[in-house]
Amino acid sequence: MDDIIITGNNEGEIAQLKVQLGKEFEVKDLDLLQYFLGIEVARGVEGVVLSQRKYVLDLLTETGMLGCRPVASPIDPKIKLTELAGEKVDHERYQRLVGWLIYLTYTHPDISFAIIVVSRYMHDLRKDYMDAVY
Repeated sequence: MDDIIITGNNEGEIAQLKVQLGKEFEVKDLDLLQYFLGIEVARGVEGVVLSQRKYVLDLLTETGMLGCRPVASPIDPKIKLTELAGEKVDHERYQRLVGWLIYLTYTHPDISFAIIVVSRYMHDLRKDYMDAVY
């Protein structure tokens, strides 16, 4: 199954495109976009709002951090990480977590610095890094 979003300001052209696609492919029109690839879409008077609330809740549940308190900054900018200390952690789980966090930067660019820092250690992560980040 492949999904596609069709958007534009000309309803006639959108309708024509849907007809053309329907001639070549099996098409199911789900009407107005509400949720796509982990991003919730809400429309209001001031425009469209994108949110990854459910995505964040799933991420927190996956990592066992659902009950944690929020912080003003996701990482201390003065922190010094090194590859030489600490105990190794689950490499595959860490890479999956970093991937989830990278995708989260679409609606939360404020965590980009923290993601860059933790991504540096994808090849050899040790427990001290995780403790330093959280």
